[in-house]
Amino acid sequence: MTDKNKHIIHMDQDAFFVSVELRKNPKLIGKPVIVGGSADRGVVTSCSYEARKFGVHAAMPGRMA
Repeated sequence: MTDKNKHIIHMDQDAFFVSVELRKNPKLIGKPVIVGGSADRGVVTSCSYEARKFGVHAAMPGRMA
């Protein structure tokens, strides 16, 4: 493959895991949603914009979220 045939793409899919969960469970739309590991040792993988209003963010320890 020559260099002219190579393509690099970067996609930032903000709140992707939350979007997947909202698609599975539409009743959560408009509510604060957090996706991540267990509350005691896990971290927030993704959160909705509604959750961000409460100061929740990705990589936050679950016990703090």
